[in-house]
Amino acid sequence: MDSSVVTPVETDNVWQTLFMGQQYAPHGQCYLWQTPLVWLHVVADSLTAIAYFSIPILLVYFLRKRQDTPFSGIIILFSAFILLCGTTHVFDVITLWFPLYWISGTIKALTALVSIATVFELVTFLPKALSLKSPLELAQVN
Repeated sequence: MDSSVVTPVETDNVWQTLFMGQQYAPHGQCYLWQTPLVWLHVVADSLTAIAYFSIPILLVYFLRKRQDTPFSGIIILFSAFILLCGTTHVFDVITLWFPLYWISGTIKALTALVSIATVFELVTFLPKALSLKSPLELAQVN
């Protein structure tokens, strides 16, 4: 049998495939291990991940301080979506050296599911949000 043919992962090797990725090359090889290019991706993905992790923390902080927020569910869903986006960037850094592509792909799939759920929730949220009185309208009523 030709050794270049990729065979399906055997059940016994699932954990090894997921956590070791020995049959794959790290993503840094695609960049030919050019130090400036590798570090460009490391720094960009790391800073993006830090921002993505900071946003949900700030949103949850806001919700804790303003418990009267009427649409906290959508904010939590956005926070989960943003947190998962940050996690994909962390794995983009990890896969430069460690080819954990199955875990990375699983996180991306989870991000996709939460993203789609967020879209559907936002579609039902917008009419409710648009029906709220504006600050100017509330001031006139008061």
